[in-house]
Amino acid sequence: MSEPDGRDAAPLPRRTNAITHKSRWPGWIWSVPIAAVGIVAWLAVRSFSERGLEVTVTFADAAGMKERDTKVMFHGLQIGEVRSVKLTQDRQHVVARLDLDKDVKSDLTTGTQFYLQGGAMSFSDPASLKAIVAGPSILMVPGVGSPSRQFTGSLGKPPDRLAINLPYLVRFEGNVGKLIPGASVTLRGFAVGKVARVDLTTDPQVGEITTTAMLDLDPTRFHISKPPQNETEWGATLRATLTKLVQHGLRATLAQSPPLVGSEQVDLVMTADATPAELLTAGPYPEIPAQKAGTLPEQLTHLPIKQIADNVRAITDHIKKITDAPQLQNSMVHLDRSLAELDRTIHAAGPKVAPTLASVQQTVDRLRHTADEIDGTADAARKLLGGSAASPNGNLQQAVHELTGTARAVRTLANYLDQHPEALIRGRGEESR
Repeated sequence: MSEPDGRDAAPLPRRTNAITHKSRWPGWIWSVPIAAVGIVAWLAVRSFSERGLEVTVTFADAAGMKERDTKVMFHGLQIGEVRSVKLTQDRQHVVARLDLDKDVKSDLTTGTQFYLQGGAMSFSDPASLKAIVAGPSILMVPGVGSPSRQFTGSLGKPPDRLAINLPYLVRFEGNVGKLIPGASVTLRGFAVGKVARVDLTTDPQVGEITTTAMLDLDPTRFHISKPPQNETEWGATLRATLTKLVQHGLRATLAQSPPLVGSEQVDLVMTADATPAELLTAGPYPEIPAQKAGTLPEQLTHLPIKQIADNVRAITDHIKKITDAPQLQNSMVHLDRSLAELDRTIHAAGPKVAPTLASVQQTVDRLRHTADEIDGTADAARKLLGGSAASPNGNLQQAVHELTGTARAVRTLANYLDQHPEALIRGRGEESR
């Protein structure tokens, strides 16, 4: 093809067709959120895999438990913590959800017990006193049984483990509401069992209120002179032993350990003038007779009033003897005078007036004289006191020791000023600069 002027026409440029390819990959811009989702998912899986065992324990009261703060202990080691604390649906109890280590999975059986220690202060439980500052803790005590994840906890320290549990019943008169399960049963200061439960029964037909305590006694702790050879015979042996002891005045009574301020426990005591009684064996459990609660005048007659009065009188006499002694009064007068003169000397040698060597020496002499006066006062008091620091004068003996320490400190200051008289002008701190 040619143009009108006879020239050949230029060929037309070839058209390029663009082809669009759709990729299944959304683009690099989406890689960041996808990676973030992957990391979150990985962390969730890791957190779930590292999560401990979830256990629920029902307590009568929260007693200071806090989420992620109250620890679960086993043999002195922390094995978990409280994850949450909530009220039950009936709003009568609290449920604590525990997060425990997987290592204790085999110990979570129906016989395992959980004890909330430190929930209520008790002078008989040192852990409760420590918990005033550190907060309560939960103690796990493993037992025998089938696997379980739901438990009923108890408040207070766990009772001693008994080799053998033999049930005995006691009927008390009066108020026993402060006696709780797990309390000790003692015989002349030795723990021979524990309180299993305390029950209250009201009979409206006869108008009678009965309070009974079920005791678990360990016959091996009675140290019977002729123990049985077979463990199955322990029941008959203990029953025969208690039968004789009850005939000779053995009675069950309520007591507090420590006295007056401690928690209640059951004491088995030998009463010389006890009303004749027998160990009752007709019921489902052998019954130990309880000692009748005496009236307030009867209880006061057993207090060591004379011994208390003698101790108070002895302490009063010693204090009066010391305060009235002329040696001690003269020493205190000299000591007061020396301290006054020392105070005037130090003020005179203050920063306004530079002390001379003579005044420094005078200050040193005053200090040493004061130390001697303090030693004299301590010696006079020591001669009057006589006894040791373990005697009723123990606090006064401590005061004498403090006087001796004061004399030593004053004498040390005197020696220092004797070697460094410039300290009265510059002060001791400038020496080390």
